[in-house]
Amino acid sequence: MDYKSFLQKLEVYKQKYKVQSLGKTQFNREIYAVEKTSGEGLSTAFLVAGVHAREHITTDLVCKMLDEGLFDKIEEFNVCIIPMANPDGIELCTGGVLSTPEKYRKMLLGINSDSPDFSLWKANGMGVDINNNFDARFGTNVGSHIPASQGFVGWFAESAKETKILADFTRAVLPFITISYHSKGEEIYYNFFQKDAFLERDKLIAERFAASTGYAIKNPEQTSSGGYKDFCVEKLKIPALTIEVGSDSLSHPISEEYLTEIYEKHKFIAKDLKFAYNVARDKSYV
Repeated sequence: MDYKSFLQKLEVYKQKYKVQSLGKTQFNREIYAVEKTSGEGLSTAFLVAGVHAREHITTDLVCKMLDEGLFDKIEEFNVCIIPMANPDGIELCTGGVLSTPEKYRKMLLGINSDSPDFSLWKANGMGVDINNNFDARFGTNVGSHIPASQGFVGWFAESAKETKILADFTRAVLPFITISYHSKGEEIYYNFFQKDAFLERDKLIAERFAASTGYAIKNPEQTSSGGYKDFCVEKLKIPALTIEVGSDSLSHPISEEYLTEIYEKHKFIAKDLKFAYNVARDKSYV
């Protein structure tokens, strides 16, 4: 899903949900949140998608969840969805360099080895991989020291506008859980140096999502850093999952023809979030 199609979706969502802009990107595109509000003062679950540009199938996934009304019967807590956290990168991936302001085009083509094909681009519009730019052991496990299609951590933690917007919003709301959708591999990650009761709590939630989706829990031996999940676990002390959707046999970017197949493994998300809510409220885990 490209940014234009997403904006059209938002017009429909505005009739049913609370839609708000969280801020603007370097290329002046809005990052939006769509919230199913159950009541004032209630806890909130965050679902974030469209973080990596070529993984825009995740935007389609969370939008289909909204289209199908999967969160409508939840009454215990609010659900906030950020369907497209990286609109500049996604537009570059789907629309090419002409989707960017003219003054950045030479730079971006240079980063992309002068190729007009940006379909495998992961970063934002400035060549920062925003899932390496959060304040969570920032700068370790560096993939690139300069702007790149993927792996560049940025100049400092939260240097990318997208990262800063998402981090500030998360700190302000302090959700009881965050789910960050990526692709691909049908895997779930939950750990980032948490210990004891926190680790037990987060593992329990991850196991529930794994059972529901049929995905495998992966332990990368804590080699990630700077990710949104990492930030939520280490800095905010809340459960956070990274969920990689789509079979590893599929090619990036995953075609929308596989959306229904992917969605079928996530249609019990409301029950999974309710489980996570009850676990997160259990004081024995804090």
